[in-house]
Amino acid sequence: MILNADYGEPTDPVVTIRMTKRQAEWASAGLADMACWVRGFNAALKDGESDRSPLGLSEIRELNIALKKALEASE
Repeated sequence: MILNADYGEPTDPVVTIRMTKRQAEWASAGLADMACWVRGFNAALKDGESDRSPLGLSEIRELNIALKKALEASE
């Protein structure tokens, strides 16, 4: 799912999270670190161990993209 209101249904309510630019940059950096860790963990898994793979990588990635777009728009 793309985390951008432009890709939602027109009748879907929009949610806003208020934070400072510094807080958003901090959260974005943490999400990027977490995504790198998950990708590294997944790369180290042996065949047949995919059930040990952490969930949520696509959600982390999409949330970080949404934060980065909001940061760009704030400049």
